[in-house]
Amino acid sequence: MSVTQSLPNLPPAVARYTLFELTEGLPPPVTDMPEERAARDEAAIAAVADLRPENAFEARLAVRAVVADAQAMQCLRFVGQPGQPPEKAHGLRAQALAMMRASQGALRSLQGLQAARAKAAAEPADPPPVDVAAEADRFAQRHRRQAALIRRLGHAPDGVGHDALSPALVQAIVTGTSPNLRALDRMSRHVQAEAA
Repeated sequence: MSVTQSLPNLPPAVARYTLFELTEGLPPPVTDMPEERAARDEAAIAAVADLRPENAFEARLAVRAVVADAQAMQCLRFVGQPGQPPEKAHGLRAQALAMMRASQGALRSLQGLQAARAKAAAEPADPPPVDVAAEADRFAQRHRRQAALIRRLGHAPDGVGHDALSPALVQAIVTGTSPNLRALDRMSRHVQAEAA
């Protein structure tokens, strides 16, 4: 599988450069056998691909995380070699820890960018349009007396329990022509006639 197939979300040129930076940054294999170098490269490419970078900057962070981790592992491998002087082993352990922190930092940065992108993709860019006429009709069905009063007065009266009605909704209740809203006018005329 080619690197462009391994990293399908990246443009081919970015994927090729990512492969170049990755293989150049990796420590050399234990032996210089071609199959060992190929296995090292394949494992590193798979690790970068598993991080699913979506753009060039994310690809750089993924490479940084994988390369720093590989460098840390090489330092730890050197620490375990027999006959290592204590001061050199201590220095190698310190380098390994620094590389692990660098790897984890790059990984956290990458995951933060990806989480932000996923959140932005999940949220609609614009809120869906509100059908104020339909909302006015629903209000009239649920609150007939209040809606009739709003229509008769031409505004929302104080103290009817619906102070939070938007001006657009009040306007739609006052001027709406749906059957439910027109029925309120008949109801208001009937109430006024009975009161007279």
